[in-house]
Amino acid sequence: MHERAFLAASDREALAATAEKPLPGLTPRREPGDVPVVLAIDLQRHLFGDDVPIEQSVAGYRTSMGAVAYRALEHIEPLLEAAHDADVPVVYTRVIPGAKSGLGPEDIDLVDGLDRSEDDLVLDKSYSSAFYGTDLASRLIRRGVDTVVVLGCSASGCVRSTALDAAQLGFAVVTPRECVFDRVQASTAVALLDIDERYGHVWATDEVRAYLAEVAA
Repeated sequence: MHERAFLAASDREALAATAEKPLPGLTPRREPGDVPVVLAIDLQRHLFGDDVPIEQSVAGYRTSMGAVAYRALEHIEPLLEAAHDADVPVVYTRVIPGAKSGLGPEDIDLVDGLDRSEDDLVLDKSYSSAFYGTDLASRLIRRGVDTVVVLGCSASGCVRSTALDAAQLGFAVVTPRECVFDRVQASTAVALLDIDERYGHVWATDEVRAYLAEVAA
């Protein structure tokens, strides 16, 4: 579902009236460049659970998102394949829960079925943003990266905070709409709207795949 489908008529009018960017005090969104990286945020087993409705999935992992996650994965997998075909680096993050979570190494590992390459980086983090408390920014700067493609979960938490930090660090931000997910559809919609209005660009997944192919040409 498109993120703007949740907007009231008055919200649409307000956005239309302020559509010209930048507004006073806001940094203009950067346009995607020629050196992207894909940041696949927290595609972990305990956040997926089983491919069943979320109210059933949480019986196994209370953190899981069930079928919502797997429907996003159907779009994520071909995008990761496109990134590898274009020789675009892929960074997977894993959020490491506290000792009291009861989760073991297998639970926090990446979900099965991802198109992974031996050159992909797996980066562990303790906070919402992939940049906070990690060396991700230094790694990207050393590689000359100018654009981050942010996907994964949760849309309103780790995806949004990573997009915000990326924009503040000077990277262009692109988020493939169908490749992010959350427990509540409204949370996903609001997060995507926030990213698109303030920090980056929300595109259809097919558009992002075409962009990756273009930079590889």
